Amino acid sequence: MKEENTDIKFSEKFSLKFRKTIIVSRLFTWLMVLVFVAAFVGLNVWIQSLELPEIDVTANQLYTLSDSSKKALESVNQEIKIYIFGIQEEDSVVGLIKQYCQANENITYEMLSSETNLAKVQEFELEDGYSIVVIESGESKKIIDAGAEFHTYDYTTYAEVDTTEQTLTNSILSLSTVNKPKIYFVEGHDEFKIATDETTKAELGVLSTYLKNEAFEISSVNLTSTGRVPEDCNVLAILSPKSDFLENEAQVVLDYINKGGNLLITRDLLNQDTQLVNFQKVLDVYGVKVENGYVIETDGKYTVSNYPYVFKPQVSSSNAVTMDIASDSYMWLAYSQKLNFLPEEQLKELKVTYEELLGTTDAAMFITDFSTNVNAAAQTSQTGHFTIAAQVTKTVSGGETEEDTSDAIQSKLIIAGTGQFMTDYIVSELSNQYPLSYLGSNKDFAINAISVLSEKEGGLTIRKDMAGTSYVFTASKEQNRIVLAIIFGVPIVILLIGIIVWRQRKKRK
Repeated sequence: MKEENTDIKFSEKFSLKFRKTIIVSRLFTWLMVLVFVAAFVGLNVWIQSLELPEIDVTANQLYTLSDSSKKALESVNQEIKIYIFGIQEEDSVVGLIKQYCQANENITYEMLSSETNLAKVQEFELEDGYSIVVIESGESKKIIDAGAEFHTYDYTTYAEVDTTEQTLTNSILSLSTVNKPKIYFVEGHDEFKIATDETTKAELGVLSTYLKNEAFEISSVNLTSTGRVPEDCNVLAILSPKSDFLENEAQVVLDYINKGGNLLITRDLLNQDTQLVNFQKVLDVYGVKVENGYVIETDGKYTVSNYPYVFKPQVSSSNAVTMDIASDSYMWLAYSQKLNFLPEEQLKELKVTYEELLGTTDAAMFITDFSTNVNAAAQTSQTGHFTIAAQVTKTVSGGETEEDTSDAIQSKLIIAGTGQFMTDYIVSELSNQYPLSYLGSNKDFAINAISVLSEKEGGLTIRKDMAGTSYVFTASKEQNRIVLAIIFGVPIVILLIGIIVWRQRKKRK
């Protein structure tokens, strides 16, 4: 019989020694627990001293600088100093400002008080009780009232919406922007109105706020009074007129187009006896017509149950206006009309090309009979895919060949068969609290369209969707930390309790 090997390996000796002298010993067991706790506390203190970015568990990433802002900040190559007055350093605003400083080394911040920098307090005329952020670059500065300018409201429900990041980012960019794009909104035909100041209530109140935060200048214009489109106009917006243009107004717009002017146009459902003959002359030069009627979707994945006229459109992933929306978000439309373009040969004669931005599924229907209910009208409706919004480019001079367009003057049009999605109107089928412009990326489509038309750099972005806060939990700064403690602290406590219970059970054996 083979002799049994009595040699004990070193690893086995060490394991035996460990079990006898440490695990079996109550003193060493408790010592191990204390070491784990001390290590956990020490690690947390050390990490906090590093001022690492906090993990953001809020639904809309309220405390995290977005990739859009980081990308926009890459163009900032001058020194920017942010002064913070009347705000505690642990406040979420300060935490966000620190992220700006980390994103671009040209940006720095200072907690301002009479004790630390009396000269600046006096220069900015700051007083106790104010919460102020001052952004300064050279001789230029922007003073932001943190109590009023870091939020906006739904003026129907007065629900507060956080706009801290938009305001900070675009305030920084505006200091380095010499010429802000100027957007004129045509009035005089019962179009959707912009809010020219904080006290004005208008259908485009939310959009007005966001455009200002994106470093645009917005104004209204009456073409009958001016007799021309202002010379400094970067984009002329005609949003859903309900009455026709005068002949001379239409000619003013045509003159603007022939100079290479860019337009944003929407049309909403009209009474069947309303005809916009002169306004159509403007659209004719682009070879497009808005068909009066409304789309219903039969694919249930894209509609609100029992309300097929409220639906999510198909969003282009190839155009700068919509590519981020297509990959990361969605839109909601209601009672949308469809666009009809001339045949390709006729568009070629007009020197016009177009690209679809928003469309329907192939199972959509288009209703033109307003005299009966949806089910009855659907029996005689058109069926198929419909274009709802498009970007159109017209060469108004030069560019005689497709190969050589270096001397071409072009006019760009972004047109949609609905404008309601960018308004403050509430569609109860979607939300009783938030207007259409808040939902999904509706406002982003409008802002991105204006950014493309005005050729504004760094203007394309997905803004934080605040409408989601009515459906999901949004943590405050302190709640955010509590959630993190639960996520990381509870498992460690459970582990320690497990060790103690295991030790007690081992003793009883």
